[in-house]
Amino acid sequence: MFVKALSDFSRGVALRHVWMHHAYHSIHSKYKRTMLGSLWIAGGVVATSLALAIMIGGIQGQLIQSVLPYIMAGLLCFSLSSYVLNEAPEVYMSAASIIKNHAHPYSYYSFESLSRTFFIFFHNLVAFYLMLALVGSLAIPHWSILIAIPVVYANSFLWGSLAAMLGARFRDMRFLLPFVGQMLFFLTPVFWIPTNMGGWRTALLHFNPFYGLLEIVRSPLLGEAPPAVAWNLSLISLSLGLVFWLIFFGAFRRKIAFWV
Repeated sequence: MFVKALSDFSRGVALRHVWMHHAYHSIHSKYKRTMLGSLWIAGGVVATSLALAIMIGGIQGQLIQSVLPYIMAGLLCFSLSSYVLNEAPEVYMSAASIIKNHAHPYSYYSFESLSRTFFIFFHNLVAFYLMLALVGSLAIPHWSILIAIPVVYANSFLWGSLAAMLGARFRDMRFLLPFVGQMLFFLTPVFWIPTNMGGWRTALLHFNPFYGLLEIVRSPLLGEAPPAVAWNLSLISLSLGLVFWLIFFGAFRRKIAFWV
């Protein structure tokens, strides 16, 4: 069972030149023949960040130079961790016709979908640092970003593959999981500060793996070392994801073609 899961994974990795090309091409083709091209992607993030920074900064009496980088980095990083809930459930269903007619490894579809999310993230990083330079808050990324990105990628792949299986087997999950993602957007400190939370509400941090995955990337982007609780949550999530992926992906991967 484990051998089949690992074999599917290795065959998917071997096709990286294919799924990376398809992931890039799907983003490029979406904005083909538009005036701004892929700048529309960054434009949405910048506009949302500015609106939240103006509102949150006004409520909390903070300068936009301090609140804008925090909020914009939070939006960028949450888009990575929330891939599991927002995009992964549709991975196998959106590729149903290909799955039924081609013998690609199932990990191929997860890699392609996840790579699109990361391509957009890196594209938006350019806009992020341009905005930081404009407001005078530019910071050198902390070295831990080199560890954080692979940890988030691995987490997203493992849990995303499981979410894709759930979405194929139980069609309601394709709508339930994005709904959960919307709730977690507000329950995770994307734009609010964790130290402002007290009492029983601190459980939103200490038992929220999305906070860990968000913070181990956001803190380095802002030039800071991530807190220990964020690393603990991320590594626990990674360990559990690997165990569940080996068990359930290995056991049910051959049924995916019948589910879609």
